[in-house]
Amino acid sequence: MLVMRVRTADAVTWLRLLLLPVIWVLAMLGHGRLVGAGLVLAGVTDFLDGYLARRLGQESSAGARLDAIADILLLLSATIWIGLLHPEILAENQGLVAATAIIYSTSLAVSLIRFRRLGNLHLYSSRAAGGLLYTFATLTLVLDDYSRLLLAVGASALTVSAIETMIANLLLSAVDERLGSVLLVRRRRAESKDHPRHLTIDPASRFIGMR
Repeated sequence: MLVMRVRTADAVTWLRLLLLPVIWVLAMLGHGRLVGAGLVLAGVTDFLDGYLARRLGQESSAGARLDAIADILLLLSATIWIGLLHPEILAENQGLVAATAIIYSTSLAVSLIRFRRLGNLHLYSSRAAGGLLYTFATLTLVLDDYSRLLLAVGASALTVSAIETMIANLLLSAVDERLGSVLLVRRRRAESKDHPRHLTIDPASRFIGMR
C-alpha cells in the first residue's frame, strides 16, 4: 500500500513530463489553442502532485526534485512555444525577455554549481511568478494575442523570484520547505532554536524542500 501511495504522487508529476513532447508536437504544428489547453492540464498536474504528496504523506526530497525538474522544463518549453507561435512578442520585447532569461539562468546555475542540484524552495515569489506566467502563456495562446502589461508583470515577478532564490542559495546553509521568503529567515531561526526537532533538515535534501 505504501508503494502505491508513493507512485501516486510521482505518477502525476511524470504525467506532466510526458505531456511535454505531446505539446511540443502541437506547437510545431501551429495549434496554439491546443497548446494552451495542454498548459492548463499541466498546471492541474502541478497542483495535484503537491496536494497528493501532502494528503497521502508522500513528501520527499526525491519527489521535490522531480517536481522542480518538471516545472523548469515546462517553463522553458512554454517560453519556446510562445516564441514559435507568437514571434512578435520577442521582437517587440527583446530587452525585457533577454534580461529576465539571463537572471533566471544565473539563478539555476548558482543552485547547480553550489549544491549540484536544482533548488525548490517553495518561495511565495516563485508561486506568484509561476501563476502569472501560466496565466500569460495560456491567455496568449488561447486568445491568439498578448498583453504587454501582463508580460511585464510576469517577467518582473520571475526576476524577483530568481534573485530571491540566488540570495537563499548563496547566503543560507539550509532551507526548509516552510521558509516562504528569505525575509522570514530570522523568524525561522528563532523557531529552530525553540523547536529544533521540527526544523531538522536532512543534509541530502538541502535547498530542495519537500513537495
